[in-house]
Amino acid sequence: MARTLVEISDTIFVRGKQGKYTGSAVKASTTSKRPPVYVPHGKGVMRYKDGTMYEGEWDNGIYSGHGKYTTKTAEYAGMWSKGVKAGHGKLTTSDGRVYDGWFEAGRRSGAGTQKNSKTGSSYSGQWKKNVPFGKGVWRWANGDWMEGTWNSSQASGKGTTFRHFGNGSIYEGETQNGKFTGRGKITYRNGGVYRGLCFNGMRHGAGSYKSKDGVLYEGTWSNDAEKGVFVITHVASIVKKKHRY
Repeated sequence: MARTLVEISDTIFVRGKQGKYTGSAVKASTTSKRPPVYVPHGKGVMRYKDGTMYEGEWDNGIYSGHGKYTTKTAEYAGMWSKGVKAGHGKLTTSDGRVYDGWFEAGRRSGAGTQKNSKTGSSYSGQWKKNVPFGKGVWRWANGDWMEGTWNSSQASGKGTTFRHFGNGSIYEGETQNGKFTGRGKITYRNGGVYRGLCFNGMRHGAGSYKSKDGVLYEGTWSNDAEKGVFVITHVASIVKKKHRY
């Protein structure tokens, strides 16, 4: 049998904390002959003694449905299930971060965007257990951006693209531990293109560089510098020669 909703405004305990509740409630199930105890149910506002507040929907004393929870350092407005953040919501924290996206079991999980007003950086993409995990794009205040597959705060795997607007270069290729390491392609602002092995964002290992005017350099790089014998081909005139660095 459905319990009757009543409107109350009283000091009660919810989630082990005391506060003032105003809103709809139902009588708690009890066999005691003491005065009835009511728990929030439906819509109401709970102002805890420590200054935190919850305003929204309740299910038998538990946050459930849409609600806003405010503390001294953060505010969350969105969906709840069984007392924890679950579904779509927006989390704003005092350190400048604003996350708008999906939650699971109280943590950022699924698609979401987080911006930091203090640093100017942002991440938009997939999350898992509060960290970037899966496909997404990082953007920084200086105009740099990086698109790829993420594991925590580091890019990993193939198909990652990085662009540095400061010098106009674009990197496409493999990454390891967040560094541009492995086989990749670097397109420079001057029109030149490098294809080959990279280490920590530098040309390192076997590769080729083709300048804007069509000169092709093939050889081995070490820490971004030519090393050893290079085959240089002037594509326009089909002239090939060797040069030692």
